[in-house]
Amino acid sequence: MKKYIFAAFLAIAMVRGAQAQDNLSWGLMGGVSIAKFGGGGAGNANFKTGGTGGLFINYSINERFGVGGQALYTQLGSKFGGLPTEVRLNYLQIPILATFYLNDRGAAFRPKIFAGPYVGFLLGARNENGDNINANKDRYTAADAGLHLGAGFNYRLSDRVWLNFDARYGLGLVNVAKPVYGSGDINNRNIGINLGVSFPLGKYQPSTGRFTSSRR
Repeated sequence: MKKYIFAAFLAIAMVRGAQAQDNLSWGLMGGVSIAKFGGGGAGNANFKTGGTGGLFINYSINERFGVGGQALYTQLGSKFGGLPTEVRLNYLQIPILATFYLNDRGAAFRPKIFAGPYVGFLLGARNENGDNINANKDRYTAADAGLHLGAGFNYRLSDRVWLNFDARYGLGLVNVAKPVYGSGDINNRNIGINLGVSFPLGKYQPSTGRFTSSRR
């Protein structure tokens, strides 16, 4: 429970920081997660589909470069040829991403590439029937960590309101299975396709490279 409270406080602090700096945008996003286990202990793991949803904030350092944080509910896990036929691991993921835009802010269509680390907190582990398979916390670890790499674009819908699209690859770098589960490491892998909308918390002034309050 403490880790969830910490994550909630972190998300609130990010939003409050955005309001204080007045040079950020925020938004909501959702999409699909196509996941499977990787690593030596994955065996005959196959892809399963799930969902992703949450909020994000972005800080624009200049017209081409920015950083952002996200708080996402993400469904990972894997399908199998034997029993269990499906493992569903649900996480609160917090990626911190550096983004490079391929053209200037004045363009209506802005392709982008991004990369950065994430941490994930396990919210639940269930099988294909919805049964809890980690009730004693003896199969899967409470936390995950890795990298997100991806590309996409922003498209201007109206003044300072943007449609955000991205496709990303999630590469888990830690073993999420405890020894009782079996031999070999198991790492999370997933492909995410996401769509969101962002709104301003400040107004960018190209002549000065600074932002002014959107409330003025």
